[in-house]
Amino acid sequence: MEKKKNALNYVSFHISKGEQVGLIGANGAGKSTLMKAMLGLIPAKGKITVDETEVNQENSSRIRQCLRYVFQDSDNQMFMPTVYEDMIFGPLNYGKSRKEADQLAREALEELDLIHLKDRQNYKMSGGEKRIAAIATILAMNPKVMLMDEPSTALDPKNRRRLIRILAEKSSVKCFVEIATVCKRKCFFQQPWLFFIKSEILKSDDLKNMSECCFIVKNRGH
Repeated sequence: MEKKKNALNYVSFHISKGEQVGLIGANGAGKSTLMKAMLGLIPAKGKITVDETEVNQENSSRIRQCLRYVFQDSDNQMFMPTVYEDMIFGPLNYGKSRKEADQLAREALEELDLIHLKDRQNYKMSGGEKRIAAIATILAMNPKVMLMDEPSTALDPKNRRRLIRILAEKSSVKCFVEIATVCKRKCFFQQPWLFFIKSEILKSDDLKNMSECCFIVKNRGH
């Protein structure tokens, strides 16, 4: 029988209000596992605290109102018939009135220049359109912390630049955490970075083992 292995070991870090953090690592390094643990979707030993609230089953509702997660696969997130219906689903589910939900949806669509997609059926969108629409559904819920799993997937350079600018200007979101794989694709945020090496974390300011990921540093910036 194959011995079970921990997806993450000795993970300890703190992200302050206003920070934008990139999680960098190869496939299977534990990046998505960490995000799911932060949301309380999978059990984890030790202690995870979000906005001074410990992540556990008792606090799950409060945690998920604070954290919003952009899935790696947009098809797992866009499940209503149209973009607009997906946009208002979250706000309505968390107690907003129909008028409030409509306003939040319209503001997010306008920010991302997606008004033309408001009534588009999800199955008729391109991969890039669906990706940025999925991000818009999360922005419509005004999260304190936004977790994004490979947010630039399927985006063309123009939409990628626009999204970077909008997220940088989004003052209502107090913290961003982005996942990126070890490849030629660049990370949205310049610093700080957390490098995942062999299921452990190497911080971007830790120079002892930086040679192990020097090829990542070459891709730094936008």
